Amino acid sequence: MPLWMLLLCVAVQLCCAAQPVDEVITTKNVPLLGDWIQRSPDSPEVQEAAQQAVKMFNANSKNKRMFRLVAVTAAQSQVTNKINFRIQAVLGKTACLKAEDLDLSSCPGVRKQLSCRFQVTFDPRNQKHELQDHQCRKLKED
Repeated sequence: MPLWMLLLCVAVQLCCAAQPVDEVITTKNVPLLGDWIQRSPDSPEVQEAAQQAVKMFNANSKNKRMFRLVAVTAAQSQVTNKINFRIQAVLGKTACLKAEDLDLSSCPGVRKQLSCRFQVTFDPRNQKHELQDHQCRKLKED
């Protein structure tokens, strides 16, 4: 290809090439990676973590009777290499003994309730929950 033809192609390319476009960049209010965010107490992930927390709470409790989840009142989560949950929940004491190993949903409840704060970790690699910490206090009876 002759030199003049090559120069002509370069000149045409420079003249007809797309010009840079000014792009508007808008900011969004998103949580920081690793920051704690509020979660709906009704979300399936929170409910599953709460159920697992109650299961581990019952396994480690010195109480002879089982507790079941009455309600999740507040929840937060944090994503790192695992998913951490802070869960505020109300537990109800049941009439079922630990030794009976029954389904908690079939256990009759009693009036005594606990307000508990659970810290639960979920590892997505092995699909397992682990109870890191808990604090419970008795709720006053009506």
